[in-house]
Amino acid sequence: MILKICEKTGGGVRAVCQVLELPRSSFYQAASETSQQASDRQTGALIEEIFNRHQGRYGYRRIVAELSDHGVVCSADRTRRLMKERGLRAIAPKRFAPKTSDGKASRPAANLLKNQPLPEHKNAVWAGDITYIPTASGWLYLAVIIDLYSRRIVGWSLAAHMRAALVSDAMKNALQIRQPQPGLIFHSDRGSQYSSCAFRSILKHSHIRQSMSAKANPYDNAWTESFMGTLKLELVQKQSYETEDQARLKIFEYIESYYNTQRKHSAIDYLSPSQFENSILTLN
Repeated sequence: MILKICEKTGGGVRAVCQVLELPRSSFYQAASETSQQASDRQTGALIEEIFNRHQGRYGYRRIVAELSDHGVVCSADRTRRLMKERGLRAIAPKRFAPKTSDGKASRPAANLLKNQPLPEHKNAVWAGDITYIPTASGWLYLAVIIDLYSRRIVGWSLAAHMRAALVSDAMKNALQIRQPQPGLIFHSDRGSQYSSCAFRSILKHSHIRQSMSAKANPYDNAWTESFMGTLKLELVQKQSYETEDQARLKIFEYIESYYNTQRKHSAIDYLSPSQFENSILTLN
């Protein structure tokens, strides 16, 4: 660019650099770059922009997928190298250690998902779970419902209690948004909230079949356990909340504006849940 300006104006490199307030060393460095070095610099800058936009949540695999969305082909090895050169290290995931409820559900339902493949369309199987969110004013409890087909969070509820209303509100939220056909399976652990009369009444009224994990077996509901771990890693442990309203706003932003619509999921070909559902609609 500087050479072109020099050609058009007749000015020297020193004068043009002074006008542009650029050190001459930058010009000479750029002039001596090989095509590979220039490509690394440009691609590295894009990688850094993607990394920062996702707040350090993306490792090299997701960044490779994001680069592809931008029409940039970059191998995993090269992406990893460029990240290392720029000191970009994603938030380190913790070892997945799922937990389960105390199994106090009355008349627990059978596990309808045992030895079954994952669903082939949305609104076929949902799964739910509860986790806790610390705030300065005390504990909050988050109930979520995830569609196992696209890994989309289709309903959630946040409250300062763990009563049945917590999971009932999450289910009402999901039903209002998705409006599934009769026959949907809802899976959870054996928490007492999921066996309450209020919650089961909602399932019966909506013609939803209930499924529960085996007692003290968290791996039967690993999908929601995994999401809860991701939520805590990428959001909860990074900041503190003073009030319930503040926590609610941040969780809303994470789920609705990031996780469902932007964050690429390894189980669905590194697409976001929204992208995955839309891509299937396009194919059909």
